[in-house]
Order: sequence, then structure tokens, then C-alpha cells
Amino acid sequence: MTAAQLQHSAPDRRRPGRLATAMAALTTVVGVLPVFLIGGLAVQLEDDLRLTPSALGIVVGVFWGVSALLSASAGVVATALGLRRGMPLGVSLGLISLVGIAFLTPDWPWLLLWLTFAGAANALCQPLSNGLIVDQVDTRNRAFAFGLKQAAIPAATLAAGLSVPLIALTIGWQWTFAIAAGLAILLIPALVRSVPRRAPRDKTAPKSKAAKTPIPRELRPFLLMTAVASGLGSAQANVVGSFTVASAVGAGFDAATAGLLLGAASVAGILARPLVGIAADRGIGGSMATVAIMMGTGCVGLIGMASGHPVAYGIGCIIAFGLGWGWNGLAHFVVSRASHPHTTRATGITQIGTYVGATLGPLVFGFIFTHFPDGVGWALAAVVAAAGAATALVAFRLEKRLQSTVAP
Repeated sequence: MTAAQLQHSAPDRRRPGRLATAMAALTTVVGVLPVFLIGGLAVQLEDDLRLTPSALGIVVGVFWGVSALLSASAGVVATALGLRRGMPLGVSLGLISLVGIAFLTPDWPWLLLWLTFAGAANALCQPLSNGLIVDQVDTRNRAFAFGLKQAAIPAATLAAGLSVPLIALTIGWQWTFAIAAGLAILLIPALVRSVPRRAPRDKTAPKSKAAKTPIPRELRPFLLMTAVASGLGSAQANVVGSFTVASAVGAGFDAATAGLLLGAASVAGILARPLVGIAADRGIGGSMATVAIMMGTGCVGLIGMASGHPVAYGIGCIIAFGLGWGWNGLAHFVVSRASHPHTTRATGITQIGTYVGATLGPLVFGFIFTHFPDGVGWALAAVVAAAGAATALVAFRLEKRLQSTVAP
């Protein structure tokens, strides 16, 4: 191969990974955006739709509950449809949710219907976007790619926070969902043009036996503890995403400033996930011990929010978002590395824990924030975060044991 050919072939090899990461991230945003917009616009929705904190918890819980129930079957459907058909379908389900909330929601119970569509979109988009990354991104940059993809979740929260002063308080909260729906419409043809036709597959898995071979017995305790840690971490994290704005108003912030606080905290979460991935790709951290440290630091941020002091609340919110919710891309990477060649099914097991935590957290804490002072709710969320950190440390010990059993 000539020097000129090398110069042209190198960018061609890199470009699919970059484009795949971008498409995976945007698809993930559409899947989760409806639920985080509802959390960011909770004050306006309470006035117009009678969405109380308890109702908010129910609505958010339905989203994550549907995601949990459909997660396993969505992986099968994703494989059957393939990337080219599956990803536009997932975005279309999110589009239905956004349009329904914008134009067909006279009272808050209607949100249950629309977030059912959003939950189905999230369940389908996650395995498809993960499959796209595994299929297209080089292993040397895969932790970074997963971090960027998972950064789409706080990006959705950032959009929710910024929409309060920019859109909801100016032209109405309905237009926030309508604009998001317009962006989803633009994404569908982009996916059709750019996504490969073949179904997602795990390049690390042997084609003949990987799907049929049982997960090794020694791997199961690690997956179980990682699922529990992910569930606890997800429970407290989604409480932050769902109740920050409404609680910030009670702590002394006006509605616009509370929305901007949610946006600033989301920026911290967006930056943390790919940065942790970059470090992991270079051998720095990249284990469940790092996940435990991040959850523990998030616990400190939640304690600041529990104080009720505006400054401590604001700083604590940024810490809770940036570190206390910045671990999930790294957790995906750790599971995929430890479970080779059973990555797909192993990730499905741990993702169930994430969805269950995201379901129960808002439901339980919606009741707590309704019947107790906000400080009590944030203090209990800190306890949950501490429990998640402790469980992640147990998973780290099991991870080290797995490494020792496969070491030469």
C-alpha cells in the first residue's frame, strides 16, 4: 500500500467509529429525553397538569419500569431488526412520546401513556446503540465511546434544565417537547443514511458457541453485585434528575435559576463520563473501585443538598451529577471486559439492576418528598448512594478474583 493510500485509509477507518458514537449518543438522548424534560419542567407541569411530587414519582417510575420489563426482549428484537431498521424505530417511539406530551396531555395521567412509549424507546435504543459501538468502535477507544454515549443522559437533563428559562417560561412548556420532537424527526433520516444494515454483534464473542454457552458460575456473583450496585446508584441518581428543580425552588431558588442549576450540574455529568472513559482506556482506574469512589463522592454531594442551604445545595447538586452519576459508562466497560466472551448477556443482567433502581427510586422518593421535608429525602438518597458505593467495592473484590483466575 502506498503512502497516499495510507493517508486516505486511516481517516476512513476512524470515521465509522466517530459517526457510530455520535449516532448512538443521539439515539440514546431521544430515548431518555421525555422523562428528563418532565423532571426539569416539574414546576410548570404541577401548575398546568396537577403533577404533584407523588405523581411525578409514579410517572418517572413507569418510564423506567417499562424499560426494565422490555429490556431483555428488546435485545432480541434489536438483533432481529438490525441496526438500520431498529434505530429509526426506537427514535420513532420516542417521537410519539414527545408529540403526545406536547399536544395530547390535558392532565397528568396521560403522561403514563406517553412515557410507556418512551420506556419502550429507551429499552430498544440501549442495546442497539451499544451494539453499534461494539460493531464500529476500536477496542482502544471503547471505554471513551461508552462514556460519550452515556453522557447523552445528562445531556438530556441539560436540555431539560435550559428549557425552563429559554422556552417554558417564555412561550410555554409544550413547545419544549415540540422542539425536541422536531429534532427527533431530523434524526431518523440521518440514521437511515449512516447506520450499517447488519444487526449488532459482539466482535469478541465466538460466533458458534457464545450465544449458547451458559455464563460461567464464577462470573455470576460479580454480575449480581454489579447489578445491585448499579440499581442503588441508579435509584439515587434518578432522584437527583427528577426532583432537583422542584426541590431547588423550595431551597430558595427561583424557577429560572433552578433550571439553570440543573443545566450546570448536567454539564458536570456530561464531562465526567467520557473523561473517566479516556482514563480507563489508558489504564487509569477503569474498575468497580472507581465506580465505588464516584458513588461515594456523590453521597457527599447529596448531603450538601440535604442541608437546604442554597450554596451547599448548588455545589452538592453539581457533585451529585458529575461524579455520583458519572459512573455508568465505566460500569458498562468493566462488565464487558470481565465477562468476555459473554458481554451481551452479562450487560443485560446488570442493566436490569439499573432499570429496577431507576423505577423504584422515583416512586419511593416521590412519596418521601411529598410527605416529608426535602432535606429528609436528600439525606435518604445519600444513604442509598453510600450503600451503592459499598456494594461496588464488593463487586470490585469479585472483579479482582476473576482477573486472578484468568491470569497466566
